[in-house]
Parts: sequence; C-alpha cells; structure tokens
Amino acid sequence: MNKKLLFYRENLNRGLLLATLLLFFSGTNIFAQSGQITGKITADDGRAIQGVSITVKGTSNGTSAGTSGNYSINAASNATLVFSIAGYNTQEIAVGNRTTIDIKLTIDTRALGEVVVIGYGTQKRKDVTGAISSVNAETIGKAPVASVEQALQGRAAGVQVTNNDGAPGANITVLVRGIGSLGSYGNGPLYVVDGYPVSGGINNINPSDIATIDVLKDASSTAIYGIRAANGVVIVTTKKGKKNGIQVSFDAYDAFQGKPKEYKLLNAQQWGTLSNQVADADPTHNFSELPIWRTPDALHTVDWQNALYQGGLTQNYSLGIRGGNDKVQLSTSLGYYDQKGIVLGSYFKRVTLGLNLDAQPTKWLKSSTSAKYTYQNANNPFGTGSLIQLSQLPPTLDSGNRQTNQIKDGNGNYGFYNPKSTYVAKYGNPVFNIENNQAHNITNFFLVNSSLEATIIEGLKIKTLAGVNISQYSGSFYQPEDNRSNDQYGLGGATQNGAYNQHVNSNFEWLWENTISYDKTFGKHTINFVGGVSAQKNTYTAMGGSGIPPNATIRDLSQVTNLKLDLNGNGQNIYTLASEFARVTYKFGERYIITGTIRRDGSSKFDTGHQYGVFPTGAIAWRAKEESFLKDVNWLSDLKFRGSYGKVGNQGPIGLFQYQALYSTGFAASNSGNLGYPFNKIFQRGYAQTQPANPNLKWETDYQTDLGLDASFLHGELTLTVDWFNRKSKDFLLNLSAPAQSGYNVITRNVGSMQNTGVELGINYNHSVNKDFQYGMALTMSAIKNKLTSITSGTKSVTNFGGLGLAGNGWSNFTNTFIGQPVGEFYGYKSLGIFQTQAQIDALNANAVSHNPINTSYQVAGNTPGDRYFADVNGDGHVNADDQVSLGSPLPKFYGGFNLDATYKGWDFNAYFYGVYGNKILNYVKSSLESFQNRTFVGVQNVSYNYYINRWTPTNPSNTYGRATYNDDAIGSNVPSSAWIENGSFLKLKNLTVGYTLPSYLLSKAAISKLRIYVASQNLFTITKYSGLDPEIGLQGGNATQNGVDNGTYPSSRFYTVGINVTF
Repeated sequence: MNKKLLFYRENLNRGLLLATLLLFFSGTNIFAQSGQITGKITADDGRAIQGVSITVKGTSNGTSAGTSGNYSINAASNATLVFSIAGYNTQEIAVGNRTTIDIKLTIDTRALGEVVVIGYGTQKRKDVTGAISSVNAETIGKAPVASVEQALQGRAAGVQVTNNDGAPGANITVLVRGIGSLGSYGNGPLYVVDGYPVSGGINNINPSDIATIDVLKDASSTAIYGIRAANGVVIVTTKKGKKNGIQVSFDAYDAFQGKPKEYKLLNAQQWGTLSNQVADADPTHNFSELPIWRTPDALHTVDWQNALYQGGLTQNYSLGIRGGNDKVQLSTSLGYYDQKGIVLGSYFKRVTLGLNLDAQPTKWLKSSTSAKYTYQNANNPFGTGSLIQLSQLPPTLDSGNRQTNQIKDGNGNYGFYNPKSTYVAKYGNPVFNIENNQAHNITNFFLVNSSLEATIIEGLKIKTLAGVNISQYSGSFYQPEDNRSNDQYGLGGATQNGAYNQHVNSNFEWLWENTISYDKTFGKHTINFVGGVSAQKNTYTAMGGSGIPPNATIRDLSQVTNLKLDLNGNGQNIYTLASEFARVTYKFGERYIITGTIRRDGSSKFDTGHQYGVFPTGAIAWRAKEESFLKDVNWLSDLKFRGSYGKVGNQGPIGLFQYQALYSTGFAASNSGNLGYPFNKIFQRGYAQTQPANPNLKWETDYQTDLGLDASFLHGELTLTVDWFNRKSKDFLLNLSAPAQSGYNVITRNVGSMQNTGVELGINYNHSVNKDFQYGMALTMSAIKNKLTSITSGTKSVTNFGGLGLAGNGWSNFTNTFIGQPVGEFYGYKSLGIFQTQAQIDALNANAVSHNPINTSYQVAGNTPGDRYFADVNGDGHVNADDQVSLGSPLPKFYGGFNLDATYKGWDFNAYFYGVYGNKILNYVKSSLESFQNRTFVGVQNVSYNYYINRWTPTNPSNTYGRATYNDDAIGSNVPSSAWIENGSFLKLKNLTVGYTLPSYLLSKAAISKLRIYVASQNLFTITKYSGLDPEIGLQGGNATQNGVDNGTYPSSRFYTVGINVTF
C-alpha cells in the first residue's frame, strides 16, 4: 500500500515539474507585456488599403484592415506583425514598445517581371511585344490531366483544344487561331520541349513534370521558328532543380470512370417485329432472314453495349526529387499512368523518366542537360467510328452457335451468328474478338539535349545545343484460327485461318544549334539580340509484313508461313532542315519597345531552287502606364499597347517526295488495272508513274497582323488582355485532280488562300479578403471568323477529302467549302420533312415533268409516302445534286473557359468550365440508326428505339422519322441533308475539385512540409441540345474538311478522382 502511495506521489511530482517546464519554455509570451496595437495601412500615394491581412507571426492570431485601412490587434511587445495582401509586397514589423503602427505597402511588381519563354530565350512579361498565352504548374495541378494538350483547354485564349474521342490516350486536336490549311495534318502547332522542336503531339510528356507552357500565337512571336510556325508554337518547359536543399514531391490519384451514355436501341422482340414488317412490306427484298426471326417472342436479347462498356479505372503516380546548390541543380522524376478504358479491351499505359541537370562551375560557364524517356502501350480494339457497327449488331444470337445463344456463357462458349447464312455470318462477336485476338502497340520515346553557354563579356554569350529525338514503335496483331463453324456445322469453307501481322518503325532525329546573344542597357536604352544557326536531320525507317501463325505464342514474323511484306510500308525516308535566324529587341526608357525577327529555312521536302524561304516579322509596344500623364493614375497598375505584322511558313501537309514523279506497283494479275505481267506463269509486279513531278512546289505561307492590349488594375488584382488578329494563309499544298488527258489521277500543287480574323480575351481576378479567405476567377474567350478567299482557276469550292469514309450512297461528299464561306461547311439537301400522301408526290412529279419533259419524277422514281422530302432549291422542278446547299459550319462562333478558385484556411476549391457556341455537328450515327442504308442481303440491323416507335406509318404520319424500308439508298432517303445536322454548342463542367491541406504543425515531425488530399470529378455535366453521346468532336484524320462529324467515336464519361499531393 505504501509502495503504491510512493508511486503516485513520485509521478505527481514529475507531472508538476513537467507542466512547470512546459509553461516556462512554451509560454514565455505570458510573461511578456501584451496590449492592443492600432494603426492605418496606406499605399505609396496615401490611399487607404482595405482588406489587408494582419497576423501575429507564428500564431493563429489575426485580423484584417477595414474600409479606411484602420486595424486593431492584440500582440505582445516581442511579437512580429505580418501585413499581406495580393498586389502588394508583404511586410513584417516588430512590435516593441509601440502601440500605434502605421504601414505603407509598396506595389508588388513581380507580375510585371514575370518571365515568359519566347523561343531561344526568355523575356519579362512587361516587355513582350507579341501575343503569348501562358499556363503555369499551379494551374495545371488544379485538375488531373493526362496530357499537355488537356492542360491548355480553355486556359489559353486563341487556343482551341478538342478531345476527338474518349479513348484512353486518344489524340487531341489543338488549333491556334483557327484553321489555316486545307492540307491533311496541316493545322497542328509546333511543340518545343526544353528547347528541342518536336513535330506532332506530346502525349509522351508527364504533366506533373511541367513548369510552364507558353503559347506563341502571332507572327512576331513564332517567326523565329520559320517554316514550321504558321500554326503557332507551344513551348513546354519542365521543372528544374532547386538551390539550397532537396525537395521531394509525390503526387498520386485514382480515378474511377463510370459507364458512358448508351444509344437506346431495340431489344430482340422489337427488332424481330421490325424485321418481319420490313420483309413483309416489300416481298421483292433480297436480304437474308432466319426462320426463328419469324417468332419474335421466342428470341433472347443480347445487349452488346452492356457487354462492351465497363467501368474504367485510371491510376497516376508521379515522384519528383529536386535539389542542388549554387553550383549544381538536379531534377529527377518518375511517372506512371495507367488507364483502363470504358470499352472492353481498351487501355493506355505510360511510364516516364525525366532528368534535368544544370551546372555552373564558373561565373562564365553554364551547362544544361535535359533527358526524357517514355514507354507507351495503347490499345483501342474498335478504333474511331467503329461503335456504329457495334450499335447496329442484331440484338439476338438465336439460331447461331448450337452451344449457346449468349454472348458468352458460363462454360466459356461464345455465341455467334448462323454461318449457313453467308451474309448474317459477317457479323462477328466483338467480345470473342477482343478476348481472343492479341494486339500490341508499344512505343518508346527518347528526347535528350544538352547545351553549353559561355559568357564572353558582360551581356555577350555564346551557346551550343545538341540533341537527339528517338521514337521506336512496334505493333502486332494476332488472330487465332477459328473452327467454330466447321466444328458445329461442318462448313469447312467457313473456317477462318489464323493471321498475324507486325509493323515496326523507328524515327531518329538529331539537332545541333549554335547561338550568340547580347543583352545590355545603356542609360535609357536597352538592346537584346539573339542570332544563330540550326541543323536538323530526321531518318524514318519502317518494316511490316503478315502471314499465317502456327500458334498463339508467336512473337515475330520469322515464325509465320506464307509471309508477305508490305509493299508500301517498308523503306527509309530522310528529311533535313537547315536554318539561320535572328531577333533584336530595342527598348527606350521602359516605354517604347521594338522587335524585329527573321529566319531563313532550307527544307529537303522541296526541290532545288525552292528549298529556301525567308520569314521576316516586326512588332512594337508602348507601355503607356510609364508616361507621366498616367504614372499617378492609382487605379491603373499597368497599360501596354502592342502591334505586330509578319510572315511565317507551313510545310506540314507535304510528304518527302511529292515534288517528284511518283510510281505505283501492281499487286495481282487478276485485278483489273494493276500493273505487271505473267512471266513463266508467275505474275511479276510492274511499276508505272501515277503522279507527275512538280518542281515548283513550295511551303504554305501565313501573313498575320496582330493588335493587342495588356492592362492591370487594382494593384494587379485584375488583369486584362485583348488581341485582334488578321491571319491570311495561302499556297495550300493539295493533291488536285489532274487533267484527264494527262493520264494521271492527281497532281500536287500550291493553290488557294484563306482568312481568319478574330478577337481573343483574357481576364484574371485574384483577391485576398483576409488571411483565411482568398478567391480568384479567370475567363478566356475567343471568336474567330474563317473563310476561303480563293482556290484555283475555274474552281469555286473544295469537297471533303482524306481518310474518313461514310457508308451509303451519296455520302462520298458531305462537306463543301465555297469561296467566301468557312472551311468544311456541311453540304447536302435541305430537308422539308416526310412525304405524307401519294397525292402530294403525284403533284410534285407532274410539276417536274412540266418543267422539263426529261424529268420523270420530283425526287426519285418510286417514292411513296413515308420517304424523305427534300427542297427543290433551284426551282427546276427536280431534286438532284444541283439542289444541295450549305447546311452549317462545324466551326464555333466563339469558345472559351471559365475557372473559379477559392481557398479558406486549409481548404481549396476549383471549378473549371469549357464551352463552344455556334457550331454544327453532322450526326452520322443518327442517320445510321434511323434508316436502312444499303442493307441489301444483310438483313435488318438494329436501329434506335426512338425511330422504332416514331417512324412514319399510315397511322402515325410523322414528319420527322421516315418509314422503315430494307434499302433507303434505293429511294434516296438516307443522304447528307439538314435532317442530320444539329446544334453542337455546349457548356461542360470539365473539373470540380475540393482539397484540404493539413496544418504544418501536424506534419513537422514526419518531415513533411505539405500534405494535401483532394476529391475531384471530370465531365460532371454537359449542357447541350445535341442528341448524340458527346458534342465535343474535333477534326477527323487531322483534315480541316472533315470537322465536326460524329461517326460513332469512343464515348466519354465521368471521372471520380481521389488524390494526394505530398512535399517533403
């Protein structure tokens, strides 16, 4: 008992001693004299500043200044007060024995001193004479994005970013100041990564590695890149090492993707009923049908969309280690991105490694090395547009596989269509194909460059940079032998042989650039000069072939039999570019700035005598705020006017040998029109010239005028940027039809011109209410008017061309660009609804004959009530191709983004909206699911439920939906027309994020400087009148004449994200 009493007494004494020590050491301010501190906060001009945050340093004690700038706070004599507000420099003041402390805050000029990358150098934002939009790492980090292009959408005025589809790793269309070329893949910007120019997209860059993105838009800014600059330049700068210590950052998120919207289609019973009605309505039909279809109630429904669509999961992890000292700074990063798509079998995986090493062993010598490696593995089993075929699959597998009528049963058997019916057998089971075929698409990227810079005298520097850009692609497809038809039906001819094909290519490019720069201030005069030479060589090598594989473990072409190498895909191409460039900027008295830029490029894509082009530009700027009559205007923080004009080039749309005569080879002796001759009974391929030479080809050219204004107000809290531009493009590189007498199909020529005029607006506002609450808003908006101004002698328009083909009679031309009109306008017939009575049709037919006895009908012979009714635009009584008209433009009248940020104590909130207005969409999916285009022999494919219940019948005289017939092509109903053109305007909530940063005192013991957790959602809602799955649709195949066509692209869906950001 005494032992217990001694134990408690001893511990009580220890507790009292510990409490006393804690009171003494951690509460010494208790013994310091504390009192009320009052004062007033003003600006340099004496104006009171409202809303200034005043805190006692190291504590949570704080207040804010009132409307007259007055404040009051309790603080000890040994405390330090911290005064802060956006737009002004923060001040720290020791209290001492004072009870009144008045403060004058000075304007924070860091925003004016912000540095932007301008190509072969940097420049303070206040001195920029061109049009440049910038996005920094903080902005990129507010929303989970998979690519650099996504980070630009809606955040850079004048830059239109469109997700072409929702497939993992899908290409994204980026247009800077509109469409400037008619050539395929002729409208993408040039990307420059850490000083190295790269062509094409940059999906191989980890967004977490990016420090800044600067988009050069006007000719003055882009001209230093010459022949590749017409479509703008996107300069990406990745994160560098840090001085004074090491910082470790780890960012991770998991995103769960819900199933996408689905087309509402027919079930088996509805489909069987409709099939029978179509067959009975026209006994002359010649499509295939199976007896079981005659009893719709006995059919079993299979839901192909439900089987192919799934929930997706995206995982992203990024680790960065950055540190160094005054001599050496190092940044290393590792990234892993894995997206399992919402369509079965689709995925995108990416692994990135990054290194940036900067060293300055002496005051006059600097070195910099940037190295990046990326591994990508992607697969999309359907590809763009194939989801139409998925939707059209008959919704039943009855009378097919004798083992199961399910897509896949519990025993692993797959359903398939009855192989005895040749044309029904053409429908495969996509689930079987995805789960049994093997596809691999793997790409490795290496981008390395290193530079050495020496300072000769103060302001004079020379620099050499060398780098390599390597990409290696390996793609293969394996399809196993399929014996199902033979095994169950004894149809040997229906057995499908196995197949294997493999394609590999490599791209090796080197770059060597040498520059000299001079930057010096003489009193009120400042001169900045950079000049240099550049040499770049690209070697592309490709090989591919196919054959019959022996088994499923095949790894390369050496194992196949009956090997066939690709005739047109194998070989090597070499391209070179040699350049000289210079830029000089003169500034007088912080008020007047003049910039001149010139570049001379020589490209091997053109013939001798036409390889070199010179691209000069000039720009001026006036910093009006520095004038005496505006210096004392307190509400105006900065005001600058800009203007530029210049010429830049575009060689993107042309191949390597298009100025030369091109030849083609024959394939088989039995094919009409192929080239060759059977020597010794063996066909030998021959060659013949198919395109004549044109040694006069040259690059496309852009002439651009830009007028801009940059202003800031309220001590930098509110900034405004406005630009007006006039972009004139000419000499498009196009393959035009050659004269019939020439014996050639096409010839490549420089023809035509185009104009884009537009206005860009950028507004940013950031305000600190008090020490706990800050908020900000950002708005970007762009309005562009595009028109074709000329094409070539005797030609008034350009129809669509390129890789996109839409099935059905009359669908070969669905856009047409007329002089004076926007590029890629939809083109077709003006729909007047549906023929309602035979008397209506007879009257129109009689009127057609009265106009011209050659006419036999108003529209198509055999039209009956329920067929589509089109307008006779030219009034000749007969509807034909001459009555087609423009149906609207896929180009929006304006587009933009709105970003809202707020922070309260440790909480942060971000909402980001993106929208377009005034564009049209060709809903080709709707035309396919509301008609039966050329389905002779095939049978009735599936259609939309709306069409099924609303289609025209004698008892339901719809004026929107036509009648059901086995071949709409035969009656001319399913053709490009206004019936399929819809309003494509939309507003999307692209991202909504809520995060919380834990207080630092909870993290200090774990050596964590910052820990933030957040939840987010992408594509949360879309406001649109468009009836399809997603109104966000870009260029098809990179072709400006194939824009805004919904042909069944991979659908997008919502993402629900949970993430963490940790800094050590």
